[in-house]
Amino acid sequence: MAEYSHESAFKAACEDDRLPGVALVAADATGKFKYEKAFGENAHGETIATDSVMWIASCTKLMTSVAAMQQVEQGKIDLDEDVERVLPELGALKVLTRFDSEGKPEYEERQGKITLRHLLTHSSGLSAPIFSPKLQQLAQFRGPPEEPPHTIVDEYSEPLVFQPGTGWQYGTGLDWAGQIVERLSGLSLEEYMRANIWGPLDMQHVSFFPDSIPEMKARKIGMSRKDENGKLVPMHNFTNMFSERKDIYGGGAGFGNAVSYVKLLQSLCANDGRVLKKETVEEMFRPQLSPEAKTSLNEMIKADEVYRRVGANSFDMNHQILDYGLGGEIGTRDEVGRRKAGTMSWGGMPNLIWWIDREAGLCGALFTNSLPMGDEQVSKLMAEFERAVYKQFEKFKKQ
Repeated sequence: MAEYSHESAFKAACEDDRLPGVALVAADATGKFKYEKAFGENAHGETIATDSVMWIASCTKLMTSVAAMQQVEQGKIDLDEDVERVLPELGALKVLTRFDSEGKPEYEERQGKITLRHLLTHSSGLSAPIFSPKLQQLAQFRGPPEEPPHTIVDEYSEPLVFQPGTGWQYGTGLDWAGQIVERLSGLSLEEYMRANIWGPLDMQHVSFFPDSIPEMKARKIGMSRKDENGKLVPMHNFTNMFSERKDIYGGGAGFGNAVSYVKLLQSLCANDGRVLKKETVEEMFRPQLSPEAKTSLNEMIKADEVYRRVGANSFDMNHQILDYGLGGEIGTRDEVGRRKAGTMSWGGMPNLIWWIDREAGLCGALFTNSLPMGDEQVSKLMAEFERAVYKQFEKFKKQ
C-alpha cells in the first residue's frame, strides 16, 4: 500500500486528543483510485471506522440539492420561477431592513421573486438567528416562542435579511428546498432519497432516521466536544436534536458514514449520469452568484478567523476567491498541490468537510463529530490529507 504523508499527523492528533477520531475517504472519477482509512477514538471511547455513522449536518445539503435538481429535470419546477407556487408560505415574507431608535423592526416589501436557484445558493435572503445578527436582534425583540417549533414553516418563516439575489447569507434555503421536493414528489425526503439517490448509488448507511435501521444504529457514534481547556469530553443527546421535529430538515438532519457519502461525491465528480443528467451537473458546478452576492460571501467568510475556518472548508482564503454553485461553494483559483479552480466544497457543523474537484478528477471527505465547529486542527489536517492524496493520485496515474 502506498505511503501517505498525512497519516502520521492524523494518528498523533488522535493520540493526544486534538481530534476525537476521524474517517477519511477519497476516490477518483474512474473508481480505480480509492482511499479509505480511519483513526482514533472519540470522547465516548468508541473506535472510529470508515463506516461509523455520524450526524452529517450540512453535508445533507448536497443530497437535498441533487433531489431538487431532479425535480427540475422532471419539469416539475424551473430554477428561476417564483417558488411561491410550491411554497406559498414564502410569499408573505418581507425584508427586515433595520431597527428604529426604540428597537422596533422595520420592513420593506420584497422586490422580485425567490427562486430555487436562490434557495440552493443561499442568496434568497432567508436565514436563521444562529447565522444572522439581524434575526438574533429580532428574536430578542419578540421574546421566546410560547412553544418550541416542530415544522420548517413554523421555525423558518422569518423575514428576509436582504432582497433576493442581492447578497449571500447562510441559512434555511435547503430546508425549504427539501419541502419543495416533498411537495412535488408526494414522498418524504427519506423515501425520495432512498429511491432516487441512496439506492441507485448503493449508499447503504444514510438516513434521516438512523435508529430505525439496525445496521445504522449499531454503527452510530456519539458526539464529542472540546471544553474550555481544549480537552475532549463526551456530549449526550446532541445527535437527537431533530427527534422532536415533525418535518425532515433537508438542510442538516441527515446521518451517514464516509464510505457511503463518497459514492455521491464520486458520481458527481465523474458526471456519470446515475442520479443527474450530465448537463444538470454542469449547471450545478457553474458559479451562480451575482456580483453583490459574491462580494458578500467572500467578505463574510474573511470577517473573522473562526468564520474563515467554518466557511472556507479548507480553501485557503489568503488567496482564494469563492463563488457558489448549486450544491456548495466553488473555489475560482487553484490551491497549490491540491484543489483545482472549479472545485466544489462544503461540510457540516461537527467539523465534516467534503470536496469535488472535477478538473483533477478527484473527490473526498473528512468525517468527524466534534464541536465547536471550525476546529483549527481539522482545517489544518484536512489540507494535509488533500495534498497527500493528490500526490499519490498523480503517482497512480503514471502506473
